[in-house]
Amino acid sequence: MSILTCMNLENNLMHSNERRHFSRIPFHAEIVMQSGDAEWTANLLDISLKGMLVEPPGNLDIDTSKPCAIALFLADDVTISARVRIKYIKDNLWGLEYMQIEKESLEHLQRLLKLNLKSADLINRELSELGHGGID
Repeated sequence: MSILTCMNLENNLMHSNERRHFSRIPFHAEIVMQSGDAEWTANLLDISLKGMLVEPPGNLDIDTSKPCAIALFLADDVTISARVRIKYIKDNLWGLEYMQIEKESLEHLQRLLKLNLKSADLINRELSELGHGGID
C-alpha cells in the first residue's frame, strides 16, 4: 500500500468520524414519509439530533432530491414531525437530515434520546452544538 493510499484512508476515516459526532441510538419503529402526493412508510433503524437512518420500501418511485415530511408516532399524543432531506442513499438505506423541526417535536426527540442514552449532559452538549438550549 502506498503512502498516498494510507494518507487517503486516514483522511477518509477522520472525516467520517467528524461527520458523525452526534449520538445515534438504535430505534426500530415505522415512520410515515410524504413527498408531493406520495405517502409511504419506512422502517426507522436509528435516530439522532441530526437525523435518522431508515429503510424505505423497495418499490418506491419518488424524486429523492426533494425534501420530505416525516412523522414518528411514539404514543397517541406524542409525535416527532419534521421536514427532512435525503442526505445519502447506501445499500437501500436512506440517511435523513432534519431541515426543520417544530419545538414540541424537538422536545420529544430530546426526551427519547435522553431515555436511551442515559446522559442528559451528552444531549445538552449536542444541543448546544446545534444552537438549541439543553433539557433538564
